[in-house]
Amino acid sequence: MSVAHADDADDYSRPTGETYHAEKALPSGDFYTGQWRDSLPHGHGKYLWTDGCMYVGEWHRGKTMGKGRFSWPSGATYEGDFKNGYMDGKGTYIDSSGDLYRGSWVMNLRHGQGTKSYVNGDCYDGEWRRGLQDGHGRYQWKNENHYIGQWKNGTMNGNGTMIWSNGNRYDGSWEDSAPKGNGTFRWSDGSFYVGVWSKDPEEQNGTYYPTTSTGNFEWQPQQVFCVDLSECVVCTCQRIPVLPSQKMPVWYGSSEQSSSGNRTKSSVSSERPRRRSVDGRVSNVIDHHR
Repeated sequence: MSVAHADDADDYSRPTGETYHAEKALPSGDFYTGQWRDSLPHGHGKYLWTDGCMYVGEWHRGKTMGKGRFSWPSGATYEGDFKNGYMDGKGTYIDSSGDLYRGSWVMNLRHGQGTKSYVNGDCYDGEWRRGLQDGHGRYQWKNENHYIGQWKNGTMNGNGTMIWSNGNRYDGSWEDSAPKGNGTFRWSDGSFYVGVWSKDPEEQNGTYYPTTSTGNFEWQPQQVFCVDLSECVVCTCQRIPVLPSQKMPVWYGSSEQSSSGNRTKSSVSSERPRRRSVDGRVSNVIDHHR
């Protein structure tokens, strides 16, 4: 994050509260072009970082606020709502691999209702909390197997139903994306197994009910863990690179900078003259990388 002061002769010559178009080049190499008011980005503008990141959209008193688009040099993009520098509201994020999330955000995290589509063909639609699937949701794999039920911290957890593309299904309790507790496994031919489920064979206990007296009484419930669930692995979300809020400059003289316990306006002003250029570019810029 940088702390920047970008006022010059042109700023001082304009009435307080006047919005106008400006181009500002910071000593760090960053560049802003767009609407400007009272020595701060205000309105619509574009900010370019030297590392290739870019924001284009609405600003309010030096912070991204409203609709905007942030892009990373990796090719990842976010387009949607911003609030006080954060991805916050409704928005769409496409990571560098092509995975896409469309839905609600709170302070840079997927939070609320949203849909995640993976490049491998998998898809999750449901509730999110602090960046992970949490609550009620539906996950469908590319092979058309799907799970509908409760989630916790990105895993199938609670009551839920798994339906396989061959017609088999499991209804019951889940823990850490596997059956755990009371549940029923049903085959497409009508046979079923009812009992207490666990990855530990010693804890497994139940009864198998075949459709006919010639059914397969030798079936072992551990096959569900070893075979049926082997292709039902939930894809993880790629970590977002540097967050937009971490990139946003704190403009010298803004309310955030003035209220912080770092450097006061008077202390910075005493170190450097407030105005030293008349060419319309940035003057008197303090740029600290943290």
